[in-house]
Order: sequence, then structure tokens, then C-alpha cells
Amino acid sequence: MSNYQKMDFENSVAYHYDKLPPSRLNYALFVDPLLKATDALARYDQMLKNMHNSEILLAPLRNQEAVISSRMEGTISTMDEILKFEADSESDSDEAKHVRTEIYETILYQNCIKGH
Repeated sequence: MSNYQKMDFENSVAYHYDKLPPSRLNYALFVDPLLKATDALARYDQMLKNMHNSEILLAPLRNQEAVISSRMEGTISTMDEILKFEADSESDSDEAKHVRTEIYETILYQNCIKGH
């Protein structure tokens, strides 16, 4: 007998078992919000294309994404550590050479998001 068969499911919550995917969807409920979201993304994309330096807006979002995604994988670093590393590495400081491995991992993830 497997461990799954030994478990007691009497008080467990039934989450949509055998109900997904739904047999019918009322598309009218989410078409308008979807169109509004698409319109907002298009405006944002156009704004970024017209900016002289779009990194001003994108870099903080990319840093935050790298920190949060790395944290989900067990790598703990903070935005402050990432920003300090970037500042120290630009000035060729010795401090940039002696940072925790977690910061390097987060920086590598950030570079992957950026496309480097």
C-alpha cells in the first residue's frame, strides 16, 4: 500500500476536483477587463519606447523580480545588497569582490532577465 493510500482524506477540502477545465465559460465576464489590460500594456510599452533611458523604470522592477524569484529558490538577498554590489562593482571597489554567494546568484538571475 502506498503512502497516498494510507492518508486520511476525510476532513480534507475538495478543490474543484473533476471541475476543471469548465465545460462552459462566459467570456463576456472577462473580455472587457482583458481589453483594458492589453490597452494599458500597449500604452506602457509605447511610453518605454519613447523614453530616452527606459532603464530608469525597468531596472528597479528587474531587481525586485530577481530578489523575489531567487528567494523562492532559497537564495536570500535584499535590494540594498544588490544595489550596493552594483555601485561597488562600477567603482571597482574591493568590496564587490567579497560578497556573499547569494548576491552573485541573484545578480546572475537579474542578468538573465535583462538578456545578458
